[in-house]
Amino acid sequence: MGNTVGKILVSYDVNKLHNSVKSSMEKLGYRDNFKYEGKPRIYYLPNTTLWHIKKTSNQAIIDLKAVCNSLGVTLEKAIAVLADEFVAI
Repeated sequence: MGNTVGKILVSYDVNKLHNSVKSSMEKLGYRDNFKYEGKPRIYYLPNTTLWHIKKTSNQAIIDLKAVCNSLGVTLEKAIAVLADEFVAI
């Protein structure tokens, strides 16, 4: 796993409590949306995809595992990647 600090994108599947997992991750600073500089529109990521401005991919997976464990949720699969550039529709 990576140790680069930057814009980390994490996408995951869980067996239940999707909203609780997302809410708990947001409390750790993860976001489900972003804006382009100078543009008023907000772009939302897919439902179980979040990003963080200053985490490593390792830390994103560690955070996600901890959140799922605390909620009694099975983390079925996940990926965390360094994503320096976002393009959305």
